[in-house]
Formats: sequence, C-alpha cells, structure tokens
Amino acid sequence: MRTNFVTTTEKENAIDRRRYLKGAALGSLGFCTRWAIDINGLGPEWTEVVQVDLDMHNHNGRLHGKRIAHISDLHYSRTVSGGYLRRCIDRINLLDVDMVVLTGDYITYDFRGTFRRKVVRLLADIESRFGTYACLGNHDYGVSSHSTSRRSHLLNRLTRGMETSGITVLRNEATVLDIDGYPLWLVGLGDLRVGDFRPHEAFAGVPENQATIALMHNPRGIEHLGDYEAHAVMSGHTHGRKTRFWRDPSGVFSRRRFHSGMYQVDGTKLYVNRGLGRVGRAKLSIRPEITIFTLR
Repeated sequence: MRTNFVTTTEKENAIDRRRYLKGAALGSLGFCTRWAIDINGLGPEWTEVVQVDLDMHNHNGRLHGKRIAHISDLHYSRTVSGGYLRRCIDRINLLDVDMVVLTGDYITYDFRGTFRRKVVRLLADIESRFGTYACLGNHDYGVSSHSTSRRSHLLNRLTRGMETSGITVLRNEATVLDIDGYPLWLVGLGDLRVGDFRPHEAFAGVPENQATIALMHNPRGIEHLGDYEAHAVMSGHTHGRKTRFWRDPSGVFSRRRFHSGMYQVDGTKLYVNRGLGRVGRAKLSIRPEITIFTLR
C-alpha cells in the first residue's frame, strides 16, 4: 500500500493559498478583508506592494535612498474591515520606511463619525523615521445631506484626531522636513472636487529650487499646478478605474486622463495610487496598493 505524506510546510502553503484566493475574490467584489494581505510579506497577497524609483533631481545626495510609503483611500467602513486595514499598517511598518504619506478618503459615508474615530486610532500605529503626513479626500469632508456646520464639525474631529495621533495634516499648506541636514518640502492640497483646492495658499512659503513633493487626493489637481514648482505629486481617488461616470442626463462614461501608476505632466511626475479600500463596488483585477518610493 502506498502512503502519501503531506508536510507541515505544504499544509501551511495550501492554507495561505486559500486565504489569498478568498481575499482576492472578496476584494474583486468590493469587500476588503484581512485575507487580502500577509503581514509577514512572505506569502501570496492580493494587496500589492509596488516599488517605484523616484528621481528628485537631488544634487545634494542626502535624499538618495530615502524610502517613502504612500497609501490612499482607506475607506474604513462596513465593506473595509478594521482587521484588513490593521494588517496593511503592520505591513507598512514591516517595510521600515523613512516617511509615510496619505492622500485622503480615510472613511466613506460616515454619518455619525464612528469610522472617523476608528481610523484615527488605526493610523496612530504607523511607524516611520521622519513622520506621517496627510492631505484630505472628498469623502473626508462629509456627506452633502449634512448641514455645513455638521460637516465642518466631523471634518475637524477627523483632522484633530489625526494630529493628536502624530499625523501632520496639510490642508492647503506646506511643511519642511530636515532630512539629515537637507530640506524636503511637503505641500498638501485640499480636495479639488469639493472646492477646497487652493494651491496659491499651499505653495505660498515654498522657496524655489527646493526638493518638493505635493500631496493631493484627486490627480486632476495637477492640471492646476502650472504656476507652482513640485518635483513629484502623489495622489489617489481613482481606485485604478480607467473610466468615470458622469452624473448627467446622457449617462455616458468618460475615460480618465490619469487612473493609476506614473505619469509625466509638463515635467512633473504624477503618481496615482490605486488605494487600499473600496466603496462597495466590484473592482475586477484591480488590486489594492501600498506604494514604496525610493528617492534618487
């Protein structure tokens, strides 16, 4: 009689594979669960860690080799679990980066502020050498059915909570970092879609010929930066979709100019992150993303 032996390693690999397939299937249907990511980075993952070399034209050399993690569109909600986002944060911490940047939409339709409180606690656990910096996305401003005062209250609660958690929120303003004795400017823009996009304020104190990275939620904001100097722009918003639906009587789909990955726009590098979370819509073959930039 022939006996088939299955090793412990083979069993573990089979379990990891089943978890990956479950995470991929649910993610494609619009649900983000902890099965989508392996916190050790050794097994199969539906969430993709994308490595990008970013040329900052840095003649000083002190920024060379510095690593920035970029995440966007967490959309903490009933369809994006806390367990999944916790694993994403653990995965970022495992990558041992110098800085983390966030480009908006931390929650979805958060009517009572419940998920704002939860996401603030989650983001407080991000680890990096030079800190975490964030701009705002359209969902962060609240839902249109709320009064202006209610929306303002919820937005302030979110930004204050993030600041208390050690995250620098840049809303149409800039800050300068001392990276081993060399300045690196970060400029954060308000959201274009809600009419809070004010580059004249954000870039007002940024000197010329300084290494500068701009953070904005909607990548189309780069079309309004012609008079301002940024070596790179990091954004999200699209979830990797190539088309968008116009809410007008024609009901037509329009192809996005920027949907995912790296673009060159009038000499400025624009990166569009596919996001970590979902808003409950199917996203076939579009994987969630953690981007790691290595400055050159």
